[in-house]
Amino acid sequence: MTEFAVIGKRVARIDAPEKATGAARFTDDLELPHMLHGKILWSPHAHARILNIDTSRAERLKGVRAVITGKDWEGVKYGVFPATRDQHPLALNKVRYIGDEVAAVAAVDEDTAEEALELIRVEYELLTPVFDPEEAMLENAPRIHDEIPRNISVHVKTELGDVEKGFRESDHVREDRFETQAVAHCQLECYVALANFDASGKLEIWTPNQSPFTKRRALANALKMPLDDVRVLRSYVGGAFGGRSETFALDFCAALLSRKTGRPVKITYSREESFRSTRQKHPFVLYLKTGVKRDGTIIAKALRVVADGGAYNSTGPIAMTNPPTMLLPLFRIPNFRYEAFRVYTNKPVRGAMRGHGSQQFRFADDCQMDMIAEDLGLDPVEIRLKNVVNTGERLINGSVVSSSGLRECIERAVESSNWSKKGQLPRGRGLGIGCACTTCGFSLGIRSSSSAFVKFNEDGQATVITGTQDNGQGNWSMMVQIAAEELGVPMKDIRLVAADTETTPQDPGTYSMSTTFISGNAVKAACADARRQILEIAAEKLEANMADLDARKGRVYVRGSIEKGLDIPDIIKLAFASGRPIMGKGSYMPRMDPLNFLTGNISGQNTGTWSFGTVIAEVQVDTETGKVTLEKVTAVHDCGRAINPNEVEGQAEGSVVLGQGQALTEKLKWDGGLLLNASFLDYGIPTASDTPEMRTIIVETIDPSGPFGAKEAAEPINVAIIPAIANAIYDATGVRIHSLPITPDKIIEALKHSSS
Repeated sequence: MTEFAVIGKRVARIDAPEKATGAARFTDDLELPHMLHGKILWSPHAHARILNIDTSRAERLKGVRAVITGKDWEGVKYGVFPATRDQHPLALNKVRYIGDEVAAVAAVDEDTAEEALELIRVEYELLTPVFDPEEAMLENAPRIHDEIPRNISVHVKTELGDVEKGFRESDHVREDRFETQAVAHCQLECYVALANFDASGKLEIWTPNQSPFTKRRALANALKMPLDDVRVLRSYVGGAFGGRSETFALDFCAALLSRKTGRPVKITYSREESFRSTRQKHPFVLYLKTGVKRDGTIIAKALRVVADGGAYNSTGPIAMTNPPTMLLPLFRIPNFRYEAFRVYTNKPVRGAMRGHGSQQFRFADDCQMDMIAEDLGLDPVEIRLKNVVNTGERLINGSVVSSSGLRECIERAVESSNWSKKGQLPRGRGLGIGCACTTCGFSLGIRSSSSAFVKFNEDGQATVITGTQDNGQGNWSMMVQIAAEELGVPMKDIRLVAADTETTPQDPGTYSMSTTFISGNAVKAACADARRQILEIAAEKLEANMADLDARKGRVYVRGSIEKGLDIPDIIKLAFASGRPIMGKGSYMPRMDPLNFLTGNISGQNTGTWSFGTVIAEVQVDTETGKVTLEKVTAVHDCGRAINPNEVEGQAEGSVVLGQGQALTEKLKWDGGLLLNASFLDYGIPTASDTPEMRTIIVETIDPSGPFGAKEAAEPINVAIIPAIANAIYDATGVRIHSLPITPDKIIEALKHSSS
């Protein structure tokens, strides 16, 4: 086994001192000279036509420097895919949810900007709203977008194998309906943008984001500017979870207000605005049918999804296409049919969130798998192991699974938990299991690859230049760790320049858990290029064969003779002296076939690789009150190779708590289209006192294509914990809850019905 110097070691993160001391600067910490403050006027109506907007009184208010409306955008629309762009930076003729953006102002301070909003008069014609996605699909439902019949924003469909034949050949067929809820991201950092047009007419913008290059293109398109004239700069990000994936009205408005005033403009959302007017998780209604043999072998599966997409498209095509790509690598399914409808409603926009589309589906599928196991008299673990996909298998859509530790994850979760006591625990106490996987990147066209550079300074220190973003999960530290291992220098001798569209090469961003696998490989390739150059110079000086040299701990030496070598700083000086400065470049694009997100075609290789996870949850349920306490969690994760075990374990623990809230307490509550609980106090995120006892286990499959064998960290844990909790509640109570969150009132109601 290869012995590494820093890979696999529990090293401290490079940003730890800044964050621990409060020196880290987030976007809202930034101030520019002569900066103005912006505010946005929201629609108070769920569905209405805009007849007139009068901004004259606001424009006359002392301290106001600019007011903009939808007419200032010349009909520009934005969205994730060109074919599905349907949202204006500010509403043009119609508002479609409470919180839709109508106008924006820039003023000398926030109080003046707030006062200006109160002076804007908007005349509306109220329209009938529709809030339920299945009702919105009816022929006579109000049209939210006039040109879209039945309010269907996305319809995807795929069939692999002969599904009806599979059901006929099954010994047991089960059909169930499940439902998931709308969820908020709840990042600690409220959304904010600081925009500045400089004297040359170039836009600089700071904003929490998951992909600076994606944000640059969206801004350039909306402002009708060349890409080179838009610069998205780095700042620390206070959490993302998918919710920083897109460009929002706030970004566009800050930019346009800065252009109009000639001064920097900052707009910061309140907590309520961040809840309502960024993005939320798609609620799903799922109809799931599965056919199996008597021994539990899966023969056929059919899934129909109706998703509440809210007022605009956002990442809807991805949410609808993702579920099959996260199912097929888990369990062998010879016949599969999938159909999904994403439906417009007069609610806030639904977009990307961890487990994008797959988390909702895994809740349904893992619960139904337990139900089928009970129908057949099988152990839930037995039915999963019977069907698990192994390394090297080709799936029915043509994808090949290059590495899978799912079987080991299941087995180690069972060994390390109280699973052997299942069925022997007292009433009110139960165990449940859940399994999940996630892609490590998917095809994003020209944005599918990442590039990186590395250069050495004359003192022997290196600078790594990458477009990789860090949303708090440790990506930047990971890049330095990968570079240090490949270059053979200590981490302290590496500086990082990252996530700046002016100075760094393009990167896909932190989408679909691609950073480790794609961006990490690009950094490794750049450093390998630099390492080769270093070894060439060392070989000349040492009169040795390059193949006999190694680089470790800042020194190049002949293998087996460490005293015969050169310190890397001395080699760098030789390189400069001979006119050969060390500069490496590298890029990486995994072998992936395009996914057609608009039709649901998932044929071919969906991703470079998948990571896998299994969770076993142990709960205590008070059958008098319905209160659920998550007591213990065993989370086992196949992450390829753990580059930094501390980070993998920390991400897994965070994933457990994130999923725990969505399983038990988190739900956006509505009065029609009015959001009632847009605050941390009322929403229901788990607190430290709710955190269960956790055991995290890392399974290392060493993926053949990953950087040093690594894959992504922890997203499957976030997905698998939800069905694990649901299955544990059933084990504890004997009642099955088919909708999320599983709240005390649902449990009490189900217990009443079960005893009557």
